[in-house]
Amino acid sequence: MQLLAGRVGRTLAQLKSECGVSKRTIQRDIAVLESAGFPLTTDTRNGTVFWRLMDGFHAAAPICLTLDEQMALCFSKGLFKPLKGTPVYESLESAMRKIGAQLPPQSLRLMNRAISVSSFGWKDYRQSKQVIEALTRSVVHRFTVEISHRAVQYDEPVEREVDPYKLWYVNNGLYLVAHDHWKADLRVFAVDRIQWVKLTNRRFEIPDDFDFEKSAESAFSMIGGETQEVKIWFSPWQARFIRERIWHPSQKIEACPDGSIVLTIHVADLGEVKRWLIGFGAEAEVLSPIALAEEVANECRDLHRRWLQHGGGRPTKREE
Repeated sequence: MQLLAGRVGRTLAQLKSECGVSKRTIQRDIAVLESAGFPLTTDTRNGTVFWRLMDGFHAAAPICLTLDEQMALCFSKGLFKPLKGTPVYESLESAMRKIGAQLPPQSLRLMNRAISVSSFGWKDYRQSKQVIEALTRSVVHRFTVEISHRAVQYDEPVEREVDPYKLWYVNNGLYLVAHDHWKADLRVFAVDRIQWVKLTNRRFEIPDDFDFEKSAESAFSMIGGETQEVKIWFSPWQARFIRERIWHPSQKIEACPDGSIVLTIHVADLGEVKRWLIGFGAEAEVLSPIALAEEVANECRDLHRRWLQHGGGRPTKREE
């Protein structure tokens, strides 16, 4: 590519000599570049044909990406789409544009046609741009910050001082992992519920025993802590679906003679497991712990009672 850059260009004979290959190989390589969309052109001088890249194409520092690498970039951009409008997504778009400038236009069009990424239940961070900018700076440079945060169970925000350890992107949501001075404990704050951030001039040090990855592994979704064993039976109908995914790093699956399975995991919070399990209805049953089985049973009874209170079981107009 560098040999073809600039206004001078190269003849086939020069390319053959400088690359140490046959003329047929050079012709084949040129054909491949043209089919990939690289803007090649020719100039004829004194009856000799010179090959070069068209003016304006930046080939001084080319980036050679494999097809898999190009697909990975497109997937990354799609996966972070829920953060559109934030500095994170804007920086990703900027990086993609810089990389794209070094790739043939046809490659980018091909990737956009071949790949699509969808997300379910993401949050809107367009109003959190300044908050994310301030948190990014404080996490990188380790500044203690003051924040105004409204917990989901309260109507009014609470001001507090925290040491921001890490920004955590999980389940299409962005969260701040920080040491809360008020609670004297590690807390996780939803970034979209932080109304403002003020940086102080005080710095902090992350404790040597802070192991975020270990804490995150104990969570079924987000809430970490002391783990306990959970065993869940899944019907033959759902068994194949359960087998297809990694639900937790600790999971073990035991096959039953009738085609059903028992999933065993070690997690901290039973509430997260309960909310996930209810979606499977009668196709799943908690074997242990008993506390989780009772929580699921109580939740189902409450759902049934609410259904009856709102006319459940009565024929609809269409049924009549």
